[in-house]
Amino acid sequence: MNPTNEKPRLRVPSGRYRVVDSADHLELWRDVNTTPTTAIKNKDVKGQKLTALEPMHVIEQATRKFGPIGIGWGYRIEVDRFDQGAPVYDTKKEKLLGHELTHTIRLALWYKWNGQVGEITQYGHTPAVYYTRGNYWVTDEDPAKKSVTDAIKKCLSLLGFSADVYYGKFDNKDYTKTQQAATRIAVAENQDAEIDKLRQDYADWLKRECDTLRNKIPHPKSIELASTGILNRLPDKASIARVEADKGRDMIIKARDEGIARVYAEQEKAKQQKEEATHD
Repeated sequence: MNPTNEKPRLRVPSGRYRVVDSADHLELWRDVNTTPTTAIKNKDVKGQKLTALEPMHVIEQATRKFGPIGIGWGYRIEVDRFDQGAPVYDTKKEKLLGHELTHTIRLALWYKWNGQVGEITQYGHTPAVYYTRGNYWVTDEDPAKKSVTDAIKKCLSLLGFSADVYYGKFDNKDYTKTQQAATRIAVAENQDAEIDKLRQDYADWLKRECDTLRNKIPHPKSIELASTGILNRLPDKASIARVEADKGRDMIIKARDEGIARVYAEQEKAKQQKEEATHD
């Protein structure tokens, strides 16, 4: 018990005490880690399908949390340079055509949070001069701006801004659908009507899946496997509809059990009919 309501203290070898920090260190992270689908887009980078984050979204989020840029947060450029990249050869003529160039910035981002000033340093990179698959050179007209944007996003990601993008959660279709639904609600003129529609969609889905388990699958093992897949998807479906998953889980389990009972009853009936036909 701690009748004085003092922060807990730990004894250290020197015989002194230090105060244990009981702050919620994930408070900021939890508030900024999810991203609306309006702030992302699919991007093809050298044949890879990636989820690209709109920079203005994280800048707006940083302003919402810390205050206007230059007052509540900001940055300074510590390094600004061009780095020589890979050599490009004309293989037919065995001739060096030149080198690609990458623009690099080291950026220090500062921010104010709970009365303290924090700082994060990250690098931003942009291909400034590069050789394309179409066999021609391209010079980017604004690599410095892109490098700054890249570094800002990297710095803010370390604080949790749009962490779901960096975790790769948008590669999961169920997560994407959940965020699409959240975005639809957020931008809807009538949010209650949008939520009602999503809940009706969820109820219809539950009804279809229960009917399938109860009446349409012919083998107990197949019913078990199907119900497991449905139960795995259920939390995301319930989250989209903004309802608790417990009731839906109970419905699926009941339908599963009734479906298995049906199959066994049908098998028993078929067995009895076969025996009666044999006796006849």
